Amino acid sequence: MIKKLRIKLVTVLTLILSLVLGGILAAVNIFNYNVNMEEAYRRLGMITSRAIVQDDPLADFSNNNAGAYDKSYGVSDSEIYLSYVGIDGEIKGITAANETNYTYEQISAFTNKALSRSAKQGKIDKLIYTITDINYGAFGKAHIVGFMNNSDNINNFSTMVASSVIIWLVGSFVILILAFLLSMWLIKPVEDAFNRQKQFISDASHELKTPIAVISANADILAGDIGENKWLGYIQSESERMSKLINDLLTLTRIEMQSDKAQSTRFDICNTLMEVTMPFESVAFEKGVILECEPESEIFINGNEGQIKQVVAILVDNAIKHCYDGGSVTVTVEPATKSRCKIRVSNTGEPIPEKVRKKIFERFYRADESRNRDNNRYGLGLAIAKQIVDNHNGSIDVSCEMGYTTFEVII
Repeated sequence: MIKKLRIKLVTVLTLILSLVLGGILAAVNIFNYNVNMEEAYRRLGMITSRAIVQDDPLADFSNNNAGAYDKSYGVSDSEIYLSYVGIDGEIKGITAANETNYTYEQISAFTNKALSRSAKQGKIDKLIYTITDINYGAFGKAHIVGFMNNSDNINNFSTMVASSVIIWLVGSFVILILAFLLSMWLIKPVEDAFNRQKQFISDASHELKTPIAVISANADILAGDIGENKWLGYIQSESERMSKLINDLLTLTRIEMQSDKAQSTRFDICNTLMEVTMPFESVAFEKGVILECEPESEIFINGNEGQIKQVVAILVDNAIKHCYDGGSVTVTVEPATKSRCKIRVSNTGEPIPEKVRKKIFERFYRADESRNRDNNRYGLGLAIAKQIVDNHNGSIDVSCEMGYTTFEVII
């Protein structure tokens, strides 16, 4: 339980802090990208405005429609194109600065594409553009469409994103280590309290075994001397109940505290099921219950065979006791993976309410207090079974369908 709690705490802390770190890095990248784009558009707008002052968009350019750029402006660090569009919508000329990676025809096509859009700025290919209108009153409007290569901003953004991913991965790993160390510090008081509780249960159970054994022995002696007696019968009955409770508590505590990996062996689960269920045939017969368990093939798994037998015994015992008279109990097994198997114990009986199906694996939980007390049941059997399954990194669940209650164990 402590191990699972630590894993959950480390997972939650790592996930939350990693998401926060990722969100911060994403916000920084988006902010920087937007700032750089705004600066690029502002710069391109200034160049376009300067061109309006220097040139008349309605003038004829020397190389108009000749497929060559007319003139160049003194922009030293960017690939710039200015396309002059007259009132009639025809391109009068195109100027370029620095490298010209696009042909005259490409820029002409980009110009027409930009003018067909409603936005005054945007992106086409690797270029950003701005459209500046020049109003000639009754004559109409001319336009200057400015283009600037935005590859540097895109490359810088890509580099920053890659760096942010690396920072996030390294940061997440550091967070994982810190979360693990922090979990050890946070879980320590809980672990100490849990260990003290288990030790108390173990010590108290051991201390109670002796007086219960003495009471039981003396009651048996008195029964031999005075014969059948109602009050003496009560003492014997309660002694037996108390002895069973103490043994169950010791079993549960021992299973929680011990490591089962050292006792793991490889065995045939089919033979194990037969060995466990056969002794219950007489119990089932007395109640008129049909007990079926006939595995067809060998299925080998790794685990603590003794404890897995205990799980099966608990489930079969529960199934018979909660089965309708004249009903049936079926035990089956099938491979789940290469190293695991799926055990099912089903019985025809009153279905378990859905709201209590998870609670039945808790200690001392009993759905029917009066009936369980009469049968000397304390709600520890399924808790022991679940602890054993957990120790084997398996799972146990219960379902109720079509008149059958089925416990399924994957181990």
